[in-house]
Amino acid sequence: MKRIQRLKELNNLAGDISDEFLDYLSDEFYSLYEYLSNGEKLIDFLLPDYQNIVILEEEDEINNFLNHTLDIEFVEELELNGATIIRIGINIDEDIQLNYAMKKL
Repeated sequence: MKRIQRLKELNNLAGDISDEFLDYLSDEFYSLYEYLSNGEKLIDFLLPDYQNIVILEEEDEINNFLNHTLDIEFVEELELNGATIIRIGINIDEDIQLNYAMKKL
C-alpha cells in the first residue's frame, strides 16, 4: 500500500506502475489540488491525511477494504487502455478518501 500526499510522491511512482495508471492518478491529484488548495503552489500542496490517495497493491489489501462495507461510499471500475482501475471511496471524517488499485487480469 502506498499513500500519496505530495506531487513528488506521485512522481516517484514512475516505473513502479504503468504509465496509464500514473497518468490517471496524476489527473486525480490535480483535481484534488484545484478543489482543496488554499493558494499554495502545487509543489508545496499537501493532501490531508484523511484525503490522501491510497494505492492498494496486493489482493489482500483490496479485499480488506471491500470487506468494510459500512465505510464504503462507492466502488467504481474504470476501463483505461485495456486495463481496469478499481476506485474505492471510503467515508472518513465526513470526507471521502480515494483508494485505487489496478485490477490484474
